[in-house]
Amino acid sequence: MAIKRRKSKKGIVLLSFIALIGGGGLWFKTECEPVGTGAPQTLLFMKPRGISATLRDLQSRGMIKSAFVANVLNVFSGSKKVVQPGAYRIGPAMSASEILTSLRNPIKQLVMIPEGRWIDRVAKVLEDKKVAKADQYIELTKHPEKFSEFGIPFFNESLEGFLYPDTYNFAPDIGADYVVRRQLMNFEKKTASLGLTKVNIRRTLIIASLVELEASNSKDRKMIAGVIENRIAKGMRLQIDPTVNYGMQEWRVLNYKDYTSVKSPYNTYLVKGLPPGPICSPTVKSIEAALHPIKHDFVYFIAMPGGVTRYTATYPEHLANVKLRDTMKAQAKAQQQ
Repeated sequence: MAIKRRKSKKGIVLLSFIALIGGGGLWFKTECEPVGTGAPQTLLFMKPRGISATLRDLQSRGMIKSAFVANVLNVFSGSKKVVQPGAYRIGPAMSASEILTSLRNPIKQLVMIPEGRWIDRVAKVLEDKKVAKADQYIELTKHPEKFSEFGIPFFNESLEGFLYPDTYNFAPDIGADYVVRRQLMNFEKKTASLGLTKVNIRRTLIIASLVELEASNSKDRKMIAGVIENRIAKGMRLQIDPTVNYGMQEWRVLNYKDYTSVKSPYNTYLVKGLPPGPICSPTVKSIEAALHPIKHDFVYFIAMPGGVTRYTATYPEHLANVKLRDTMKAQAKAQQQ
C-alpha cells in the first residue's frame, strides 16, 4: 500500500509540474500576443539604446503587454541587446516577436544631401524624398538655440554651415527635427579633430563654404583658399560668383548684370571682405583647406575647359587666361556642330 501511495504522490507532482509548465507556456504565449488594434507608428531613436529600456518604453506606450516577456523572448532568440539609431514602425497590433523583428530592421531610405547645397536647396531634396516639409526644415534651421545641447559654437542666426552634407538613412515622414539633429551630429563627429574653436570657427566655415562651391579637387581647394586669403590681405573684393547666387537664392549661370544688380551683403562683387555667413555647409576637405591654405602670390583663378584651374598674380595675366578660356570654349562648340 505504501508503494502505491508513493507512486500516487509522484504522479500528482508530475501532473502538477506538467500543468504548471503548460500554464506558464500559455501565459507566456498570451503575453506575447498583440495588445490590440491600431496602425503602426514611426518611432525615432537618435542614439543607440538598450533593448530592455526600449521594451519598457514600448510597454508604457501600450505597444506591448510585457517588457519582461518580450525581453526573455529576445534572449532566447539570440537577438542583439542594442537598438541602433533610426526610424522603426511599431504598433499595438504587432506581436512581441514582430516588434523585436522590427527593432532589428530600421526603415531604410538613403537620401543624398549633395555637397555645396545651401539650406533652401537641401529643403527641396528633403521634400522631394518625402522626408520632411521644406518650409518646416527651413524654419527650424533659423533657430540654432534649439540645438544648444550639441555644444557647437553657433555664430549666426542660421544653421547654414553646420548641416553636414552626406548620404543619410532618412525614412519617409521622419520630420525636420530628426534631419537637423542627424546633420549636426555628423558635423560634430566629422570636425572633432580639425581644430575648430570658438575663435576661428566663423571665419573658417565662411571661407570653407566659398571653397566648397569653387573647387573641384583637394589641391584646388587649398589653392583657392590661398587666393581668398591673399585678396583679403590686399583689401580686394573676393568676386566669387556663388556668393551672388546665394544672395539671390538661385543656382544658375550668372550674367554680367547680376554682379551689380543683386543687392546683398553676400554679393562679394559689391561688398569687400567675407560675406556675413557661410553660403553652404562645407565638407571636411574644404574646412581643412580653409584652415591650411597653400601660401602663394596668386590673387586670380579661372576654371579652364577640361577641369584645369589656372592661377595668376596680375590682372593682365588673368585677362589672358579669360581670353584663352573663351577661345577654347568656342573651338569646342564649333567641333560639336
